[in-house]
Amino acid sequence: MLIAITGSGGFVGRALSKRLHEAGHTVVPVPREIGLLPNVDAVVHLAGESIAGRWTARRRRVVLESRIEGTRRLVDRMGRSHPRPRVFLSASGCGYYGDRPGETLDESSGPGRGFRSEVCIAWEREARRAESLGIRTAALRFGSILDPGGGYLGKLLPWFRRGFAFVLGGALDPFPWVGLGDAVRFVEFCLEHPVEGPVNVTSPEETTQEDFTRLLAAASAHRLRGRIPRWALRLGLGELARALIDRQRVVPAQALRHRFVFRQDLASACLAGAVATPEERSVPAIPR
Repeated sequence: MLIAITGSGGFVGRALSKRLHEAGHTVVPVPREIGLLPNVDAVVHLAGESIAGRWTARRRRVVLESRIEGTRRLVDRMGRSHPRPRVFLSASGCGYYGDRPGETLDESSGPGRGFRSEVCIAWEREARRAESLGIRTAALRFGSILDPGGGYLGKLLPWFRRGFAFVLGGALDPFPWVGLGDAVRFVEFCLEHPVEGPVNVTSPEETTQEDFTRLLAAASAHRLRGRIPRWALRLGLGELARALIDRQRVVPAQALRHRFVFRQDLASACLAGAVATPEERSVPAIPR
């Protein structure tokens, strides 16, 4: 397949491009100034402004507009391309569900409240416009994508190596995650199988914040020092804290229904080489 990828230079985009190339596909990076996409079989849309940083009014506007406008332009270009792509996979996130204590959330669950939910709702709405063009479309609702080489785990590791081993929020709060290897394997699976609509990209392994923190602390040769309560995180980070403490038990129902097999447990997906320095750590292999 000839596959166009936006955000191909990012954390997920690099790993996905590598995997698809090794599987025999041709990968075309899509620049910010999107041109026509002639003869492309599929488009994977991963680009969007990072949510990192305090969510000021300006920052929120930039994050939202980057997703809405970028997706809108991309769908418009697909509509003007001949032939049109057959498949469109657009990133989204579990932020769609908001803070939902005590619930089990699958793709049929409705949206939550708050800025993250608003962003995902608008993002997916723009992506769904591709359906009217006859393009099979899926919104990939990623959980926290974990790998020592970057992403959520990459941001936490420097703190844990210094002994800052604290549970964020409630110890028993559910933690929706997926290993980078499984994430890119599942994106490839969606390209090749009739997956459409919203799709949760999360491990089926039930994990709490304490499970994750204890494992990461042990791998970093430190003991668990306690927890930072939700109110303190909200005080220090504002609404950005919701990206860390929203309570979400997310089930990948679509993936399981289509018989996709997740191969990574929490330890193997996230913590192999976690205590090594970047110079000592080789790039982890992505399992097939």
